Amino acid sequence: MGIALFAFACMLSIGVAQGQSGRSTQDGIFSADQVERGRQSFLWECMDCHEMEEFTGVGAYLEKMEEESVWEVFEYIWSEMPEDRPAWLEPEQYADILAYILSVYGAPAGDRDMPIDREPLIDIKITRPELPGS
Repeated sequence: MGIALFAFACMLSIGVAQGQSGRSTQDGIFSADQVERGRQSFLWECMDCHEMEEFTGVGAYLEKMEEESVWEVFEYIWSEMPEDRPAWLEPEQYADILAYILSVYGAPAGDRDMPIDREPLIDIKITRPELPGS
């Protein structure tokens, strides 16, 4: 029993040392208000070129980004979208849009807006929602 507890403590300390917070998109990393703002921005800014299925469908972008950091996705859309005017929106608007996309993907809302800073977002991993009956 003592060896197992020691091994668990070592694994836990390695995870903390590597900056793994264990948080995911299933932990309520954005607010419902942010989702609504993001929905409006997505319809206004993104729908000319994109359909939601590109991000949330089977084999789509978020599925391919599973276990990657939310920062990676946020930074990509912020620096690359829209294609004809990259980084045209305010960072908060990109966070709103990403919150909306994640909510459609099945991530639950929490009580705070998603931050726009690298440090908190780099430790949050994209995870697929559990499907009913799985």
